[in-house]
Amino acid sequence: MTEKKPWHGVIVASALPMNEDLSVNYDKFAEHVNFLAENGCDGIAPNGSLGEYQNLTEAERAKVIEVAVDAAPKGFSVMAGTGAYGAMESLRWAEQAAEAGADCVMQLPPNTFRANHEQVKHHYATVAKAGLPIVGYNNPLDTKVDLIPSLIAEIHHAGHMVGVKEFTGAPRRIYEIQELAPTMDILIGTDDSVLEVGIAGAVGWVAGYPNAIPQSCIELFNLCT
Repeated sequence: MTEKKPWHGVIVASALPMNEDLSVNYDKFAEHVNFLAENGCDGIAPNGSLGEYQNLTEAERAKVIEVAVDAAPKGFSVMAGTGAYGAMESLRWAEQAAEAGADCVMQLPPNTFRANHEQVKHHYATVAKAGLPIVGYNNPLDTKVDLIPSLIAEIHHAGHMVGVKEFTGAPRRIYEIQELAPTMDILIGTDDSVLEVGIAGAVGWVAGYPNAIPQSCIELFNLCT
């Protein structure tokens, strides 16, 4: 049994409540953090795809992390989404997350242009300067950058990635990652591969469904792992 880390367990890719005028409803968001914690989830991943960080102002995006940290009870982790166009912007968001008290960050590759492997490694090395553990987010369908197993292993061995949210939906990759980087933590990324990736040795699941049905998702995750 591995020691439980802040990125282990069911981490909710959180929906973000909005007001009619499309401003963020921070009170409802704080309530939602409490709802997820009370129903047994292990943590929350704000400012990701479901939080639609691209639509927030800088002040709103920063406050979302601050509210999540303030609302989180003891033992409930905050994995801040720090995806951005480039390394320097992601670093600034990782520094803001660290200052706010987040436990770790979920980091996409650079997503303006199709970065090569050296650029991707530089990206993660830059974000690592903020000092928080980094969970990589491999979503080549949307970012056009594929964190293939050998690249993940290189970044992990350099000390710049502790785990990876694997969103390709290809469970065979998990075994290759584990072979190349045995100490890398695997997080389920696609909700239709929970069984396959869970059996392969996942220690976490970054999921959208628990926003609505947390207890069912926790039961599913526990059975699959």
